[in-house]
Amino acid sequence: MLSRVWRTLKYAGAKGFSESDIHRSICIGVNTMCVSIFLLNLVAGLLFFLLTGKLVILIGAYAEAFLMLGIVALNYKQNYVPANILFYFVINLATFYFGSILGEHAQPQLMFLFILGLIFFVFDSLLSRVVCVCITLLLLTLLEIEFRHPFITPIAFSPGIGLLTRIVVYGVIISLVLLIFYLYKKNVLRFHSRSREAEASRDAGENLHHLKNNFFQHISHDIRGAYFGVGSICAVVHEKVTTGQPVTPQVAESLLLASQNYKYMLNHFLEFSKFKMGTVDEIEDDWIDVAAEVGHIVKLNQYLALEKDIRVDFHVDGSFPSKLLTDRLKVSRIFYNIFVNSLKFSPAGSAVRVCLGLDEETWVLKVIDEGKGFHPDQLARIFEPYATSKSPENPEGIGLGLYITNYLTRLLGGVIEIHSIPGAGATVELRFPLDGNRA
Repeated sequence: MLSRVWRTLKYAGAKGFSESDIHRSICIGVNTMCVSIFLLNLVAGLLFFLLTGKLVILIGAYAEAFLMLGIVALNYKQNYVPANILFYFVINLATFYFGSILGEHAQPQLMFLFILGLIFFVFDSLLSRVVCVCITLLLLTLLEIEFRHPFITPIAFSPGIGLLTRIVVYGVIISLVLLIFYLYKKNVLRFHSRSREAEASRDAGENLHHLKNNFFQHISHDIRGAYFGVGSICAVVHEKVTTGQPVTPQVAESLLLASQNYKYMLNHFLEFSKFKMGTVDEIEDDWIDVAAEVGHIVKLNQYLALEKDIRVDFHVDGSFPSKLLTDRLKVSRIFYNIFVNSLKFSPAGSAVRVCLGLDEETWVLKVIDEGKGFHPDQLARIFEPYATSKSPENPEGIGLGLYITNYLTRLLGGVIEIHSIPGAGATVELRFPLDGNRA
């Protein structure tokens, strides 16, 4: 029964706030202090009355006690601000009242410790705290004036009663100071700790959301490009069949290569998805044959070259290492994006050159085409997402290819440069550190 009453008083009005709201903690803390002060005043007021026989002490103590219950009632009615203000002023006035009638030997100045803690617990704005501290300092000044020039006659105690009075006062003040420290630690500090944890969790969630978006952007771009090759050749086959034209072995071979390229990209996607979702930035180094990987991608995309009558020259420098320490998946995706772009934007009858070589402490990959190139204003923002738009050469383009390529190149510690003259083609040059050294 008593436990139920205690919980009812303690949580009066707390339902007006969410669990994560600091004001809920303040409301519960104020209720806790009010009930505690109510009980302290009932006991201490009666004890002081029995020791001194002075009714003014009992009246003051019980008046403060029942005002505490009134503050709980204000919180219950969700009048939180009036409740907090009244609580602060009642404590200050009670301190002044009991300090005046008990005299300076009761050391009422010690209540300042409790009031100071109370100010920082109940009020959260800097202005309100400054105002309350000033009011309390004013009250203590008035109390000191009262001690020197009394305008309220203090009670005269015998030495023995005076000592007992001070002991009781010390007990009450220490209890209140410990209570405010306990509530401050339990409610305010724990709340701020939970807030920091929630903020860190939210930041981590936002970061994961960003990584997932990045992940799907990268993968959808690659698979979309590979599917475009299959779809375009299927359209050619459909047109020939509907018009009664024969499907030549060359077209069939192009469709086979395009489907193999699509399968290749799907396998890359499946390999990539083995990692924890959103780990686009993770690097999986291995010793790989870069020349063989690049040559395989060149072969898989021959259907585009055959369709547009583009000659592909693949040259590997004699000094190029047979194995390099790097991330196979990322290097493949980088070259795939650059090479397919060159084929898409090169005119019929032109040539695309792919070169692998060494330059001091880097290995170099170049793709040179004879397409329409880039204007200087395009080059200035060429690596920004969605910097390019759909075109007749690239009707399925979404403007992420070079952005992704640059992003992956930087992850591997490399640099990408594009040199172009409008109408005379472009050279894409990629440089990566040897042996995976990204320092």
